[in-house]
Amino acid sequence: MKNSPSLNVSDSLLEIVQEVGCIRRLERFQPALYSLTLELPEIAGLAKPGQFVHLQIEGLPDVLLRRPFSIAAIEGDLVRLIIRIVGRGTAGLANFQLGDYCNVIGPLGKGFTFDKVQNAFLLGGGIGTAPLMFLQDEISKAGIPARFFVGSRTKADFPLEVDDIWIRRVEASTDDGSFGLSGFVTASLEAALQEGTPHGAQVYSCGPLPMMKEADRICREYSLPHQVSLESRMGCGIGVCQGCALKIGESSDRGGFRLICVDGPVFDARMVDWSSLT
Repeated sequence: MKNSPSLNVSDSLLEIVQEVGCIRRLERFQPALYSLTLELPEIAGLAKPGQFVHLQIEGLPDVLLRRPFSIAAIEGDLVRLIIRIVGRGTAGLANFQLGDYCNVIGPLGKGFTFDKVQNAFLLGGGIGTAPLMFLQDEISKAGIPARFFVGSRTKADFPLEVDDIWIRRVEASTDDGSFGLSGFVTASLEAALQEGTPHGAQVYSCGPLPMMKEADRICREYSLPHQVSLESRMGCGIGVCQGCALKIGESSDRGGFRLICVDGPVFDARMVDWSSLT
């Protein structure tokens, strides 16, 4: 294992590491979805749910920037990612082979908090489900009951492997009804809350913006705290390029903008100015 010195980002009080990790598992489980597991002992030891890593793509000279991926699980020294092939950069990652090495920076960003939570509702849409998997693992260790709702457009887009669906007791839905319940995953959340909101409940969501915005509406209706993990194009991942600015709503205690890479990617949903996001 080849390691470089730790990088300290004093402005965000965030400790990050640059590591060269060996690929230990690589599996395509949908036409455009991969499960990639790297041996990254330093990053694995520091990572918290909701944080992400930045991967360097080798062999593509026209792809200069790293690509960000949420951490889906930690197993000892192993860091698991779920990757969707959407362009030339992520397609390059699909060319990796077992035993190859990948340069990784992480863990980056601020993750989910659950210190005072007594019940949790996890709401994932598409590839946004990945950070919620890690969160589910950690809150389960803490003995916090949780329901995990995951939605996608179709069965072919569903972002979890079959074993994960059953082991995690995922309540699945698809827009077209081809897998699980028919309809938007937010409808499943709302139906669950209509049954009653348990004491100390909190909602966590990550996925398409319309899904998280609707989840925010539902949480406001039921007076539930709601943490969202936002996605953005990121050039550096450490707040230098300023390319992932997020406008904060007027109801926030502080106005202005935040950077998704260092101030997030997890935010209190009440802070987000949804109208500024596209």
